[in-house]
Amino acid sequence: MLHVADALLPDALVNGLRDLCDAHADLLEEHDGDALFSWKPETGDARSLHSHQHQLLMERYLKDHLLPLARPLAPGLTGVEWWCNSNNDLDWHIDKDEAEGRRSGTYQLPLLSTVFYPHVSCAGGELLVADNPPISSGYNGPLPCFNSVMTIPPAPNRLVMFSPGVLHRINPLEGERYSVAVNLWATEPLVTP
Repeated sequence: MLHVADALLPDALVNGLRDLCDAHADLLEEHDGDALFSWKPETGDARSLHSHQHQLLMERYLKDHLLPLARPLAPGLTGVEWWCNSNNDLDWHIDKDEAEGRRSGTYQLPLLSTVFYPHVSCAGGELLVADNPPISSGYNGPLPCFNSVMTIPPAPNRLVMFSPGVLHRINPLEGERYSVAVNLWATEPLVTP
């Protein structure tokens, strides 16, 4: 499953998420990358190094915009993991519980992966999504093979949602490209101390 929605948010919220990405980049200079995976459970206390103001901004994005679209695609949802990326390119990978992957070598998968672009001023930076048969949670092996890819260019105020267990990558870019990634989970991912 691959779903793209454009013009999703009001401008004020798009600008707020852009500011969140700037703050996330600043936090990356002070903290290990794993510490910046924030967790917002359906009930209970959130875990995040971000300011209270930025956490409230994410709650608004989640409650009013993302979850109404994503919840029907993620039965069993207990919480979301979120983080920001600024001007990054990534090789082929599958979204997973990163700490569990390092610990056991297995792929523990989210229910759904999403990426939202609050700021794009670049050449390149496309999201490539492979046509591989999705792997299952618990898989322990090499990355799957694929025959073709779908290319989704980054665009301001664009949301992309895709199935778990699917290979994807981000092409290199020149310029600026900010994204807010949110994975929906049935169980909280491991936390690296």
